[in-house]
Amino acid sequence: MELDILLKIKSNKKLYDYLHSHSYYYRYLNRDRNFYDKLLKIYKKDNRNNNINKFNEVIDNAEMISNILKVVE
Repeated sequence: MELDILLKIKSNKKLYDYLHSHSYYYRYLNRDRNFYDKLLKIYKKDNRNNNINKFNEVIDNAEMISNILKVVE
């Protein structure tokens, strides 16, 4: 892997953690220098989906608490 790409990854803590849990992307980075741009797009899309899922879970939890309170009354 190119040194500049490695430094970019190390400087971005969240991307570094993402790669730690999705280590198979290192293979693509080693093979193709241009994969870094694709990786950023994949990471941003996955991170956005995670945020949306967390928000939906909060809404579901709020609805469940509301339903429980209605039953208790």
